[in-house]
Amino acid sequence: MSKILMLIWGFIFAVSTFAYGQQKFTVSGEINFHKEKGEFLVWLKTQEEHENREKPTPTERSLSIKPSSQQLKTNKLTFKFIDVPKGSYCIHSHQDLNFNGKWDHSPETFAPIEPYGYSGPTYFGSAQWNDIKFEVDKDISGIEIWLPDI
Repeated sequence: MSKILMLIWGFIFAVSTFAYGQQKFTVSGEINFHKEKGEFLVWLKTQEEHENREKPTPTERSLSIKPSSQQLKTNKLTFKFIDVPKGSYCIHSHQDLNFNGKWDHSPETFAPIEPYGYSGPTYFGSAQWNDIKFEVDKDISGIEIWLPDI
């Protein structure tokens, strides 16, 4: 009888997991920066969102962080995304120095004029998906984003 109950409970668990969605995870880390001003915009992007700049990142995977005075002095702040579905992602962050909510570029050269960086080992510059992606199939912590002093 107990084996039958275990099978029934297992079946109910499997059906409820399928019916109510997949397991969700947390992705967190730290941003290191140089300039002691501005706010930080952080996006957890899929490959399609990274490669197609016109495709917006959903709001649940977009953060706007206004650092405390202590964080500005230590040049470090933390970020955390919750309820992240399993998949491949990258993180893109930039320091919005003029508080306009955009990643500003030079009108002449289109070169970024605000510090930015990606997930990966101290990665900035032209980011290729395979260099900055990571898999989310469990909680992820300790991601470091380094923003250059531009």
